[in-house]
Amino acid sequence: MSKIFATGTSGTIGKHFGSIVSKIAIDLENMEKSFTIPDLESKDSILHAAGIVGSINVSAIPDKSHAINVVGSSKLAKYARDKNINRFVFVSSAHVYASSDLILDENSSIGPITMYAKQKLEAERNIIKIFEGVQEKLCIVRIFSVLDWDVSDFTLGGAIKKLTEVNSQSILRNIDDVRDFLTPNQVANALIAIANEPSLAGIVNLCSGVGTSVLNATQKMCVSSGVKFPAERMVKGNSDNPYMVGSNLKLTSHIPGLDLNWTPSNFSNL
Repeated sequence: MSKIFATGTSGTIGKHFGSIVSKIAIDLENMEKSFTIPDLESKDSILHAAGIVGSINVSAIPDKSHAINVVGSSKLAKYARDKNINRFVFVSSAHVYASSDLILDENSSIGPITMYAKQKLEAERNIIKIFEGVQEKLCIVRIFSVLDWDVSDFTLGGAIKKLTEVNSQSILRNIDDVRDFLTPNQVANALIAIANEPSLAGIVNLCSGVGTSVLNATQKMCVSSGVKFPAERMVKGNSDNPYMVGSNLKLTSHIPGLDLNWTPSNFSNL
C-alpha cells in the first residue's frame, strides 16, 4: 500500500493532516547532500508543506528563509526525483500572482510583490526544472487565503482573535480587501486528496472560488462563534493587493466533491 510522507506536520495546515500521513523530520536549512527518508518507496508520495510562512517572517530572516523555502525545498524535490517516487506535491502560495481585479486561474500573470512570494516562485521554478521529463509526478498547489481561529498570530485570523479579547484595543485595517478563504482543515484535507490523485499535475489553485471581504469574514467568524463583533475597531481601506480570488475549476474537475465552501470553526470547540 502506498504512503504519503509529509513535511510541515506541526504547522497551521499540517497539524490537520492527522495519522493518514507519515511525518518527515528534515532540517531543511541544513540539509546535507545525502539524506534518507526511511521506508520511502517508489509507489509513495511526498507532500511538502514545511517552510517559513508569511511576508513578515520571511523579511525578518531573509537568508534563513531562502535556505529553507528555496534551497531546502529544491533539495527535497531532487531527492524525490532521484528516488523516482510516485508523486511530489509542493505547497506554494497564490501570492505569486500579479495583483488583479479578475479571478485568478493557473494561467494568470505572475508578479510576486513580497519576499515570501518571490521565494515561493523561485522554489516553484526550481522544482519544475527538477521534474522535467516526468511532469506528471509533480503538482504545485497555490493556496489562497487560510482563515480560522486556529491560525498563527501574525495572520488575519490572529488579528481577529486579538480583536475579540477582553479589553482589547486592537484595530483591524484594510477591511475592504477581498480574499478567497478556506480553513486550515479544509486545505489539509484537499492536499491529502491531491496527493492521492495521480491525474492532477502541474500548477493547481486551492481556493473556494468565492470572494469575501475581510469585514464580512470577520463578522461571520464572530457570529458563528457567538463572539461580539467589534465593528468600532474596523478601519475601512485597502492594502496594496485589494482583491485576490481564485478559480478552482482545474482542481474540482479532477477531484469533485471537495469541501471548498469556507466555514469557520466555532471558537469554543477549538
